[in-house]
Amino acid sequence: MRRRYVLVSIVFLIAFTSSAYAYIDPNTGGFFFQTVAPFVYGILGVIVIFWKRISGFVKGLFGRKKDQTSSIDNE
Repeated sequence: MRRRYVLVSIVFLIAFTSSAYAYIDPNTGGFFFQTVAPFVYGILGVIVIFWKRISGFVKGLFGRKKDQTSSIDNE
């Protein structure tokens, strides 16, 4: 039943579409770049500044700690 509604909706969307008569302004790409690029560079800057803490945290999650390996070797 649900598939029928989806199929009918798709058929109506395809059958009754009209031209938009619109365009994307050439300056839209520049605006997008000016708004998104600072966020990307900011995030990359934070990663560079805190790289040792981030890598230590990831190693702590997935790696063994030194005292755990020494207690396993002693047994």
